[in-house]
Amino acid sequence: MNDPLVLAIDTSFGPVSAAVADQRGTILASFVADNPPGTQAETLPPRVAEMFAAARLRFDQLSRIAATVGPGAFTGVRVGLAFAKGLRLATGAEVLGFSTLECLAAQALASGKAATVASVIDARRGEVYLEVFDASLEPVFDAALLSVFDAQSVLRKTLLSPALITGSGASLVADAAGGAPVVTIDRIDTQLLARRAITADAFRHPASAVYLRAPDARLPS
Repeated sequence: MNDPLVLAIDTSFGPVSAAVADQRGTILASFVADNPPGTQAETLPPRVAEMFAAARLRFDQLSRIAATVGPGAFTGVRVGLAFAKGLRLATGAEVLGFSTLECLAAQALASGKAATVASVIDARRGEVYLEVFDASLEPVFDAALLSVFDAQSVLRKTLLSPALITGSGASLVADAAGGAPVVTIDRIDTQLLARRAITADAFRHPASAVYLRAPDARLPS
């Protein structure tokens, strides 16, 4: 097989996953690893190499690499982007970045129709990462780090029925979602991400981290 391939990877929340698709959207290989927290850097490269070898695929077939860019775990986001950019240097493949909030919204919309969908990630400390999208995944409210109270206010103003809400922080703000169903999503679906990356506009998906909050760790002064 010499068809151009698309590789999608996710390391944003701890567990590592990846999938490879051809230009028709057929998934040729994939894996999900529930690795221990903080071990993305040790898990991702060998598992991707094993996946390619088992499916008899070659890295020089890659035309695009899609990586989740956050918000999420600071270290995980950095690991995924560094790996994707390393492959770009080795293969010449184009790297696209997809926010985890957009990925969650896409997965929610794949489960049911809606006029708007809210992606909400629990950011701890009484805060959430929030973004609201329309049915075409165009942002209605841009990604932001908000208090739970402020996020609830945004949802009351932006959600149009029928609506969906998803993400690890959905339960924190569901009271303001007007009874919108909560779509439970355990992880980023890299198979769906690989298919979306085939035709995605690279200009709209830069390979840049989306942290929204500064990392907790600080260099010694």
